[in-house]
Amino acid sequence: METKTNVSLVFLVVSGIVMVFFSVPAKADDGLKETNMTVYFHDYSSGGPNSTDLPVVGFPGKLWNFTQFGTLYVVDDLVTEGPELTSATVGRGQGTYVIASLDGLNAYVSFSLVFTNMAYNGSTIQILGNNNQFKAVREYSVASGTGKFRYATGYATFETIFLDQSTSYSILRVNVSARHY
Repeated sequence: METKTNVSLVFLVVSGIVMVFFSVPAKADDGLKETNMTVYFHDYSSGGPNSTDLPVVGFPGKLWNFTQFGTLYVVDDLVTEGPELTSATVGRGQGTYVIASLDGLNAYVSFSLVFTNMAYNGSTIQILGNNNQFKAVREYSVASGTGKFRYATGYATFETIFLDQSTSYSILRVNVSARHY
């Protein structure tokens, strides 16, 4: 009887130590850097020769547009430091988005912010998520990164700050907050 009690007591003590060991919170200084940046995407969706945003597939017999469920777009937008086209180039916003809700409000976005500037040349930040494309500010997750943004996590907000409907040209302000190694 006494042996059982000792074995049970030892098991409880060891279990308690193991639980404390695995439940200790991570250090506040985890070695991650935090980068916050604001960049500007220049989007041309006119369907003309200079388009950077084109529908590539949709349902047969349906109009392929940004409110039609199932329409898939491919994007390759210029990204600059400021809202002016003459501002310094940061890179490209390359990827896809699909209208993902039957009512045409939500788009699922998946693309890379591909840096070509001196500071981050060759690095990328992967942005993805599903959100109402008609909200003033849309929020997506930063899911990963490469190069100087390896293992990135965080979020990005998109806000349309300029829209010329006659030319289908828009400027999006993108705020990125990412933690990375």
